[in-house]
Amino acid sequence: MITLQHTEECLSLAFVHALAGRAGVSLASQRVHDYGIDGTFRSVKIIGKRRVETGYAVDFQMKATTTWEHKGPNVVYDLEVKNYNDMVQRDSEATPCILILLCLPTDQHQWIVADEDRLVLQRCCYWMQLEGDPSSNSYTQRIFIPRKNALTPQAIVSIMANEQKRRVGI
Repeated sequence: MITLQHTEECLSLAFVHALAGRAGVSLASQRVHDYGIDGTFRSVKIIGKRRVETGYAVDFQMKATTTWEHKGPNVVYDLEVKNYNDMVQRDSEATPCILILLCLPTDQHQWIVADEDRLVLQRCCYWMQLEGDPSSNSYTQRIFIPRKNALTPQAIVSIMANEQKRRVGI
């Protein structure tokens, strides 16, 4: 049996795959080496009778956790400092990178419901592009993700449209 952490990773990847498919974007999620990027969304357009990737991309780092909480309009999570610093120190001209956080129930038996009528992954993914100065904390950096940043197919479409606008200077 795989570890609980690996199960969390599998669920977060399944969640993001489903959302990306519904959003109509290409998703690359298997890297040969782990350097802090878990996947990339890529926009797709139709040229003639073919679909091709546009060249507009957004990278993401994925986390899944049961140690999160709602505080008013935010999701509060303690992200490892190394991950936080990797994300805030990216070159501003580089492909943007968002954090995707799958907030799972504390009871692992509630994470997923599957029967012949439905497949339900419990709770929600939230997203945020981290900005700011590197943290000097020893282990974690507390982050506040607006709950309005629920990762949905429409949110992915919007994220990709914003990246295209950023790149072409609109």
